[in-house]
Amino acid sequence: MKKRSVFTKRVLAMVLALTLFLAPATTAEAAVSSGNAMAMGIDVSFHQGAINWPAVAASGVKFAFIRIGSTKSGVDACFAANMQGAQASGIKTGVYIYSYANNVNEAINEANLVISWLGDFAVNMPVVYDIENSNQKVLDSGTIQAMCNAFCQTIDAAGYYPMVYSSKNWFTSKIGNIGYDKWVAQYNTACDYPGALAFWQASSSGQIAGVNTRVDIDYQYKDYSTLIIPTGFLPRADGNVRFYNNYKMVRGWIDFNNTRYYTDAAGNLVRNQWFTDANGTYYFTPTDGSIARGQMAVDGVNYYFDATGARKTGWIPLETGKFYYDPATAAMVKGWFTDPSGIYYLSPEDGHAAVGAVAIDGNNFYFDANGIRQTGWLNLGTGMYYYDPATGAMIKGWFADTKGMHYLDATDGHMVTGLVTIEKNNFLFDANGILQTGKQVIGDAAYFFDQTTGAMTYGLCNSVDGNAYYTGKDGKMVAGLVTINGQQFYFDPTTFAVVRNTQIQVGNVIYVIDANGVAVPLPPAAPAAPAPAATPAK
Repeated sequence: MKKRSVFTKRVLAMVLALTLFLAPATTAEAAVSSGNAMAMGIDVSFHQGAINWPAVAASGVKFAFIRIGSTKSGVDACFAANMQGAQASGIKTGVYIYSYANNVNEAINEANLVISWLGDFAVNMPVVYDIENSNQKVLDSGTIQAMCNAFCQTIDAAGYYPMVYSSKNWFTSKIGNIGYDKWVAQYNTACDYPGALAFWQASSSGQIAGVNTRVDIDYQYKDYSTLIIPTGFLPRADGNVRFYNNYKMVRGWIDFNNTRYYTDAAGNLVRNQWFTDANGTYYFTPTDGSIARGQMAVDGVNYYFDATGARKTGWIPLETGKFYYDPATAAMVKGWFTDPSGIYYLSPEDGHAAVGAVAIDGNNFYFDANGIRQTGWLNLGTGMYYYDPATGAMIKGWFADTKGMHYLDATDGHMVTGLVTIEKNNFLFDANGILQTGKQVIGDAAYFFDQTTGAMTYGLCNSVDGNAYYTGKDGKMVAGLVTINGQQFYFDPTTFAVVRNTQIQVGNVIYVIDANGVAVPLPPAAPAAPAPAATPAK
């Protein structure tokens, strides 16, 4: 690939052919030939002039290495046309720079020139360092190796696949076994370079349709289909992963396969790491480096990430509930939590805000649809319940408020109404759950409930209004004459109250009732004396 005149090339070709003819044959095991090549290609420069690339492709050429330029001549005059023509014809393309470097720094400069000259061109074959110039013959092997390595390292760091081109003699005597792919020039029917090679330049005088001059003929022995890829992730031997789009390495954010990834300044996929930029804080998963989305535990701590992968804080409403993430740490909050809107309980298991009736540490609480703890009287459809304003816990048993005394069921806490038996005593609560005392009518009967305890009373009942009543064993108030402790009392049939300081007649008996309500029957009246007989008139 050295820049030579046509005459010089012809002379060198004749000398080389004669030398090869007189040289001993290489062994079949050590040699490669066109017969065991994967593909045939060419390498070209401005020396070939305008090329008919569709005709080249039709001739069976599968790849082409195109000279990009040199530090002496700048960009090759035909570089852009050759790249565009070859790629439009479906020919895979690599590039090479002819080196004039004398040291490592100049080799790195040449690599950087290649990178800048490539611009937006896609390269789907290796980027090659052509080292063979006369100024480099005087350099020692260590310097040559260091220059090759420096060039290749710089090209690799830019995301391209590097390779070194030179003659078999240079590889064996000056370059040595460097750690990069080799393109070996040996003009013969086979190449007996003893090491591994990726390409063999077999001739400088090939004739290919579409090329008006002689052209170098090359053969490929290494498959690059998984090493130089158009789009996707590319694992590397060092354990890192790169991402390519149109054969170019991508740095920074990557949108791919319905998710997002990030590669660092070196083009390496970021995995199992936190990352913050101007738009937010992200976590890249350890498995494939995709962004964390939704709820995810990192090092045992739960976080939430939106669809872009940005970590979110505060209240997050999800289909499975409402969750809260601490603005200071972004970690999911669990247990009791208070903000200006109210008090919440966030499940210790998954952090969702409790809604509805929930038992916590042996107490019952109630949370509205927004998860806010409720207190006071609540109508829950199944009845009225009361939750302590101080603690939020459900109250059970006896409870008094400004409206009166209530009883909240000992089992489920609902407010009882109507006639209820509590600890073997009967009590009466109105429709509002307020305990009733004194005389109360239930159905077609009247009852009396102790005005201090509210319990239904039996027997003689004294009211705070000064009246006295009497109930039977069934609790019903009785009326009429009743014997109590050997004394009789009379209870009004309408009011059921004991009658005092009066007389009443029950049947044929008249009772005198004193101030205590004791009714004493009057003795029956003596029969009337017969009227005296009439005296006859005198």
